[in-house]
Amino acid sequence: MHSGDPFLSWLSANARALHQSWSATVGLQLERMQKIPDQAGVFERAHELLLTLGDLVQPASHTSGSEDRSKTILRDLKRLQSEEQLSTAEVVLLLFTLRDAVRATAEMQTPISTRSLIAEPPVNVDQLCRLLTRLGLVFLEVATGGPIDEVGGPSADSNVEYALRYERARLMAITDSLTGLHNFGYFKDRIAEERRRAERYQRLLSLIIFDLDHFKRYNDSHGHPAGNDVLRQVATILQQEARETDLVARYGGEELVIVLPETNRRTSWEVAERIRRRVSSTVFIPPGKSVPERVTLSAGVATFPVDATHEDELIERADASLYAAKASGRDRVIAYEPAHKITIAYRPDTWVESVALVGSFNNWDKDADPMTRRADGAFEFVISLNPGSYRYKFVLNGSAWIPDPSNTYTQPDDMGGVNSVLRVADRETSAHSTRS
Repeated sequence: MHSGDPFLSWLSANARALHQSWSATVGLQLERMQKIPDQAGVFERAHELLLTLGDLVQPASHTSGSEDRSKTILRDLKRLQSEEQLSTAEVVLLLFTLRDAVRATAEMQTPISTRSLIAEPPVNVDQLCRLLTRLGLVFLEVATGGPIDEVGGPSADSNVEYALRYERARLMAITDSLTGLHNFGYFKDRIAEERRRAERYQRLLSLIIFDLDHFKRYNDSHGHPAGNDVLRQVATILQQEARETDLVARYGGEELVIVLPETNRRTSWEVAERIRRRVSSTVFIPPGKSVPERVTLSAGVATFPVDATHEDELIERADASLYAAKASGRDRVIAYEPAHKITIAYRPDTWVESVALVGSFNNWDKDADPMTRRADGAFEFVISLNPGSYRYKFVLNGSAWIPDPSNTYTQPDDMGGVNSVLRVADRETSAHSTRS
């Protein structure tokens, strides 16, 4: 096939021998790599590197004190390579496997029934993974330019510094310079990504839009620098009240947003209300003044898919709720409610103390939607839902989970049982999935 070229003919003729040599080389490398996790100190040093890189991708970190980061990181990698006797190829593989470990840890699917603050992946995992990839490519480039087990020299320094400078520039491009929050462009990209993830895994996604009340009046009275101070303080409150998995961003002007993955309508309202109360009780003293000013904000809440079918509609409906909060007097939170009001009823065969409605519309949170006991002994709940298909159950006395006995539409629940299925049709203003 390659008889016209001696070298290509040699490669073809020795395909079996090359395969054997390649397999033996891979086997030796695998054997060596399998021992690395057991070497004392390797992961500890690698974790220190992760902390250094993680600090770099913090929103408040890239604007100051970052000139010596590249030298620090390169020095740590050189020490790790030297003391653990790693080749450059192994350093590259270490960086890539760290990246994959970070991503795999962040993507672990853990049901979230409450807004817990423990063991949840931060929103800047993607930035850290990108930086690890860049550093791995830098060391790969260094390896191809010199002896395979040497990392050093001005080219390595400049390449690492370039990778860090690139990441800093990228972070600055997605960060609002006044508040330190993510900017509108990043918010739009992330909410689209989170909506796709929520749709893929059949999870909820909530959005809160905040707007400072009478902010123009505050600026006119005290000046724009004083208004900027208020914006920064309110932004800090939002960051403190949000989980690490939530995205806090500046939407524009005096409007701020929080994107809340896997959070139902009621819980999102409670988060917004907690922030509203905290801002209302915060003392804001304009520069040069001795009398404190009271600042309030209004908020609108909407949740996918129970209120909207895509991210643009989710934004529109959160904004409509914000407008309703403004129109009804300001300094309040309003959650969007679709026009489709669904009555779900359940009549137990025996006496029960309480019944809660749980389903894909409230993230299976048994505390979100307690049903009301009627005079005839049945339990009832009226819920507003966007057209679509939803799975649900009843929770009796806080512990017994049962499907709706009067609904024949069911789906397996992946735990050996079934969920009832509620279908909400377009233009349906009143539907009874169950009747007492």
